[in-house]
Amino acid sequence: MTCRMVFGKKYVDKEFDERGFKAVIQEAMKMVGTPNMGDYIPQIAPLDLHRVMKRMKAIFKVFDVFFEKIINEHVQSREEENRNKDFVDVMLGIMGSEETEYCIERDSVKAIMLVLSQIIRLALNFKPNNKAFFSS
Repeated sequence: MTCRMVFGKKYVDKEFDERGFKAVIQEAMKMVGTPNMGDYIPQIAPLDLHRVMKRMKAIFKVFDVFFEKIINEHVQSREEENRNKDFVDVMLGIMGSEETEYCIERDSVKAIMLVLSQIIRLALNFKPNNKAFFSS
């Protein structure tokens, strides 16, 4: 349901990546939390000793391709009259609008979609009596 509200339709895991939506998001969250020596010693950052940056770029390339697909589908179907608007349509409307003082680029829309996909992951894993979810 959350996926439909944000992206306009429910996507099957295989449309996202062969590993599936949930698996790629979990891998991205794991990579974001992985310590990287280059963060602490900037001189060795270009060496990418733990291959963290290489793996992160590969993961976020999957996200980028998927979000581009969603945006392109929305741009192509904008002219349809009997279509319900979703969050992506609203963001694309703001992006193409001259009326607002906000300047939103395509990359900003994809970044917001990435954040919302993390919220979807949390919603999929939410269990009301899960104490680990509420712990800090």
